[in-house]
Amino acid sequence: MMRRLLLFILVLSASVVYSQQKWSALETEGDTLLNNQQFLQAIGKYNKVVSLQKKAKYSGTSLVRYKRAVCLYYLQEFNLALADLDAFIPANPSFYQARLLRAFIYRELGDPEKQLIDINEVLTSDPWNVDLLKWRAGVMLETGEYAKAQADLLKVQEIRTDEEVELYLGLTWYYLDNPDEALNQFNKAIELNGGYAPAYQYAGILCIEQDAYELALTYVDLALRLEPGNTQLTFYKGIALVETGKNDEGCRLLNKAFYAGIDDAAGYLMKFCYQVED
Repeated sequence: MMRRLLLFILVLSASVVYSQQKWSALETEGDTLLNNQQFLQAIGKYNKVVSLQKKAKYSGTSLVRYKRAVCLYYLQEFNLALADLDAFIPANPSFYQARLLRAFIYRELGDPEKQLIDINEVLTSDPWNVDLLKWRAGVMLETGEYAKAQADLLKVQEIRTDEEVELYLGLTWYYLDNPDEALNQFNKAIELNGGYAPAYQYAGILCIEQDAYELALTYVDLALRLEPGNTQLTFYKGIALVETGKNDEGCRLLNKAFYAGIDDAAGYLMKFCYQVED
């Protein structure tokens, strides 16, 4: 009986070793295909590896599901990629690249709350990572957590600022009802990069909301130099012009914006440009 059991163990061990050698070769082939961006072919190799590991009831460390998820991400098969990552991450909780990949997928799927879960987890191991803090701040702006976003951005500012950080800080002040500080931050973004169109655009919008139409025109005109085909900017310029009595040019621009698909222009056209008989 003992001899038969020993023989069974030896045969099983040899079988597992052979299977491991086989799937290691397949995984290497898959890695080469992945590096060459031949994602579909790489998935074919990784599928075989997963199948062999299941047959052998392998419970050791394996990155194959993560690598298959990478391929699926690039093929925009986001739900299939999530299935692999959801299986991989609990077994490999400290492999933070997988959590980052899942956060990227949730961004593609428009799910900011789930993005935050994975970003927060990665930040526990690297709390001063500037790129991750900026990313989290941007997501928290989406979810309306403006004070938390501002706290992250102020941390980033201590380490390294840029025009995007200053713009995001401006947006936090804007949503926290401090327009003066918001405009100050937008101006800082412009000082850092005079070719950064979003800073001019947000400054122009803010000035329109504060009825500072002449100043709004200054910002919007500068933005239009950078993005002359931007129909939103055309719309904002039209508003600023009609609000300052320059109806001919303002109505022309509002009409252009309306026919480009900006429905909000209709209200301004009715108010400033068309005479409606009672």
